[in-house]
Amino acid sequence: MSRFSFSSRATRGIAAMVTATAVFCCGDAMMKIAATTVPTTETMFIRSLTSATLVLSFAWATGAFRHFHRIFCRPIALRAFGDVTGSLLFQAALGRMHFSDIMAVLQISPLTLTAASAIFLKEQVGWRRWSAVGVGLLGALLIIKPGTGGFNWWALVAMLSVFCAASRDISTRLTDPLLPTPLILGVSSVAVTLASLAGSLFENWHMPDGRTLFMLICAGVLSMVGQLCVVIAVRSTEISVVAPFRYAGIIWALILDLAIWAHFPDFWAMIGICAVSGAGIYTFYRERVLQRKTRGPEEIVR
Repeated sequence: MSRFSFSSRATRGIAAMVTATAVFCCGDAMMKIAATTVPTTETMFIRSLTSATLVLSFAWATGAFRHFHRIFCRPIALRAFGDVTGSLLFQAALGRMHFSDIMAVLQISPLTLTAASAIFLKEQVGWRRWSAVGVGLLGALLIIKPGTGGFNWWALVAMLSVFCAASRDISTRLTDPLLPTPLILGVSSVAVTLASLAGSLFENWHMPDGRTLFMLICAGVLSMVGQLCVVIAVRSTEISVVAPFRYAGIIWALILDLAIWAHFPDFWAMIGICAVSGAGIYTFYRERVLQRKTRGPEEIVR
């Protein structure tokens, strides 16, 4: 067996992260389509209300509410805040950017997680992986093209949503291990639902047509499934192990953008995508090398 074989926990985490990328991409494509006729906060409200209903029902059915007293802690509050702000910023940018472009910007998320895990969780991150983070950020600049005619200010909003998502995932890592995953997701879903409902004070809501409503409900289901996969991933192993596998999302995004909107990124954007993805893959490679050095081959090969 290869010296880079994964432990069962790492394999489970990676599989969950790859699944999450496909699920999120499909849900985000539905949200972008709906955003053409429905206000931002209304799309979020319908989606998050669907997710909250499903996940809280599941939490009730599995007896997760007996741990309800554990949700009153700082990591859960920070996770909910990161989810609310990240969702608002992302949805606002989603309706105003090309799908593959915004999804490409989101690919800096694993690199921001690697940096955040070093700063806040004290995980070991050497100069090579810090260099990879820098290369990834340069790649993101090629995608958004600041200072050119192709620059879209909403790309900066998308980048801010990435940092919010990173704070959410770091907070997830810090939650009480005894706190059931459905309850974690339920708290965040309720927070996003209430925040988007408050947005009705600033936007004119209207009843969406049947097709749009169906897509928003489907997006809510996919959002819940994707969040569940992410929580499983980051709680299964170190964040720096699973984070690079979020790059699988760009493949789905390119396919969906071409199939639905007949758009494909230009040359420099593709260079940026390759730079961001390559930096993430290198980060993963360094993680494997460090594990082999610190734990020994016999502990890595299972």
